[in-house]
This record gives sequence, structure tokens and C-alpha cells, in this order.
Amino acid sequence: MALALYDRVQQTGTANTTVSFTLSGSVTGYQSFSVVGNGNTTYYGATDTSGNWEVGIGTYSTTGPTLTRTTILSSSNSGSAVTFSGTVTVFVTYPSGKSVNLDGSGNVSALGTVASGTWNGSTIPVAYGGTGVTSSSGASSVVLRDASQNINFNNYVAGYAATTAAAGTTVLTVASARNQILIGSTTQTFQLPNATTLALGQSFLFLNNSSGVLTVKDNASTTIDTIPSGAVVQIGATSISTSAGSWSAYSFLPGSYDFNNTTATFNNAAISSAVWNGTTIASGYGGTGLTTFTAANNALYSTSASALAAGTLPIAAGGTGATTAAAAFNALSPMTTTGDLTYEASASTAARLPIGTSGQVLTVSGGIPAWAAAPATGVTITDDTSSSTAYYPLFARVTSGTASTEYTSSTKYTYKASTGELSSPEIIASNGLLVNNATVSSSYTVATGNNALSVGPVTVASGQSVTVSSGQRWVVL
Repeated sequence: MALALYDRVQQTGTANTTVSFTLSGSVTGYQSFSVVGNGNTTYYGATDTSGNWEVGIGTYSTTGPTLTRTTILSSSNSGSAVTFSGTVTVFVTYPSGKSVNLDGSGNVSALGTVASGTWNGSTIPVAYGGTGVTSSSGASSVVLRDASQNINFNNYVAGYAATTAAAGTTVLTVASARNQILIGSTTQTFQLPNATTLALGQSFLFLNNSSGVLTVKDNASTTIDTIPSGAVVQIGATSISTSAGSWSAYSFLPGSYDFNNTTATFNNAAISSAVWNGTTIASGYGGTGLTTFTAANNALYSTSASALAAGTLPIAAGGTGATTAAAAFNALSPMTTTGDLTYEASASTAARLPIGTSGQVLTVSGGIPAWAAAPATGVTITDDTSSSTAYYPLFARVTSGTASTEYTSSTKYTYKASTGELSSPEIIASNGLLVNNATVSSSYTVATGNNALSVGPVTVASGQSVTVSSGQRWVVL
């Protein structure tokens, strides 16, 4: 609903008690109230032939059409609604109480003073779109950017939120505080906001004051960083084109780490995956005090609490006690021609196994190593009568050599162990004879797609049978 004012709007009508006017007649030279628009308000004036008058704010409706007397501003009835009689003339007007006019000095001073287009009155509160101040300086000044879009200020205070670790997930949004502090004694996961809602470069600072690990993931649940107890990490958005975005993480050093131009103090921290490229480390700090190793100091080991010896490093000190590879192997080998083999007999004891004799092999019996005679080179062939898998028989190309190079097979020639059947595309009898038994000793079925041939006379053994599938033949010659 909007306030609408139009020139030369007037109609005649009747009053509905003190509630509204029904607008029924038109006046020559004037527009009708329909220009106000359905549901909109306007300033109106109304008179009748008895001299009654009223000025107020009315709401127009196309139903009727009517003008509801929403607010009475002034009237012949001491500012209250008038009870009109007969025909009422209703028109759009500009009430004096709502008008803005220049005073005798040419100023407008309804809410303040406007002179030549410049506001010269009291301050405009923030709630009304102002700043609440009269100048941009001091503690309540407005922050302005210079010609290079820079802001000059003493300090700023970023918001923070403290979360107690509960092995759960804290989901951040674009409105979340920049500083996220974790307290407590367990782990916690923080999920970064949907990156498309952020400004490029917007960042969050994670302070892990808990005793557990703080894990930071993006909006797609991909881990960006894991922050150990006591660490501080800033994570900023380097891409905001997807909800997951791209992020960079930078760690801050704790206060217990101190640096200057010549020294670095790491308190009790452990350093891993680092290479020392500075000056020599003295022996008092776990180093050697050397920059290179020469023949005079190639290997140093302790022979007592206060003495170091140079030379080969004995086995007891973690070395080999030897200067050549062969000697080192012999020194460290658990078996020698005159030694024996040590093995663990139980969780707390060890036993020694003497060297075996020629022809023996080392075996394990009941979890205990033992020497035994080498197995015979022959093999035993068992009769396979159960497998129905088709195997491929091997054939030797020559009469000497190894199986891996002298034997061959073919998928065209197969053997089925469960039936003893041999299958091949054709059979060639080199001596001119194909021999079959005169007795069918076990039942057989000539399968569909096959025919059978026998040279008779042929007898089917008692209790056995030959079944010929439909459409097939068994020919006995």
C-alpha cells in the first residue's frame, strides 16, 4: 500500500456513517479516484451542502468504489469524523499539517534545516540511515576510504566464538566469527562455510586451546588441516567458485617459540622431516662439532663412560665389526661352518640348533626348526576319477630337456578324469587299426549332436545299457 497524490481528482458520493464514502458521481474537469489505485492511500478533503468538512487520509478500493476514512487529520467536528448528510463532494488535497514549506528565511524546518540542498539540522540517527555524528573524527567517526581505497585506524577487534570440544562438528557460516577458539579435552571438527557465500580472501583463525586435535574441513567434507593442541592456524579462501572452494592454511608460532637474529628457541618441541643446513652442532647439543668425516674420524663409538675409540664399529655398538661386505656378512650370519642357528624357543628363552649335515634341509615341526633328510626326487601319481573338469594333456616335443621348454599342449585335445574320455578333432591310426572292446562294460549315453560306431559282434554287459539320444545313431558293423 502506497501514498498516491494526483492533480484535480474529485467525485461526488454519499457517506457510509463515519466509515467511508461511496464514490458514485463524476465532476466535469476532474479525474476520478480510480487513478489512486486499488489499495493505495491518498490525502482527501470532503464537504457537504450543510457546510460540514473533513480532511484526512483515505484508502481507495475499486469495490464500490469506496474511499475508507483511515485517518482524520482535521474537521468541522473538532478533528473527529463528521456525520455528513446528502451528497458529499470528495477530492484529493494537500493537508497543511503534511506539507513541507519554506519559512521566511527560505529554509525547510519540519525535521531539520535544509538550505540549498544541504542538510543543516540535527544529526540523523543510524536507525534512519544516518551516522548519528556531526563530523567524521574521534571515537565515533565514520570510517572513510582514501583515494587509494585504504582505511587508516589504530586497531580492530574481530569477533570470536568459543566452542567446547565434544567430538562433534561445528558448522560455520558466512556470519560466523572470524576467531574460532576450541576448549575442552577431546577432538572437534569445524566445517568451513559454503565458499560461494564468502568474499574472496575471507579467512578464519582457529585457536586450539583444547587437549585434543582440531580438524578443519571444507563444505564438501574434505580435510583442509589438522591442528594439534596449542596451535593457531589461519585458513583463507583462495577460490569461491564452488561450495567447497579452495583454501590455504598458515600456522602461527606459539609464544613459547622465540627467535632473534642469532638464536631460535623451540622449548620442548620435536622437529621432524627437517634437514639442518646451518653451522655445526656441538657435541654438548647432540652433534659432532664436525662439518665433514675424514679417515681420522669416520666412525666413533664409546668404549666406556668417558672414552671414544675410532675404527670399525663392533656388533655390540650396532655395527658389523668388519671393514668388508663379506666379513660383515660372516660376522652377522646366524649360521657358519663352525657355528649354529639361534632361534626363539619361547617368549623369554632362546635355543641353538646345530648345523645340519650334507643332504639335509631345514624344516619346522611343532613350531620348532629341525634338520631333516631331503625328500626323494620321485613323485607318486594318484588316480583322479572324480573331476569332471576338462584337462589338457601334455606332450613332449623331444625326448630330453626340461618340462618348461620341451612340453606342449592344445585346447583341441582334452581329457575328462571322471569319465576317462579323450576328445580331439580327429583320430589318425598310423598302423591302420582302430580297436574297440567287444563288450560294453558300463552304461553310456550317445549325447545329442554325437553318433557312435562299434565293430561287432558287441555285447552289452549285464545291468548296463546304451542310450541313444533322439535323432542320433549307434552303428554296429
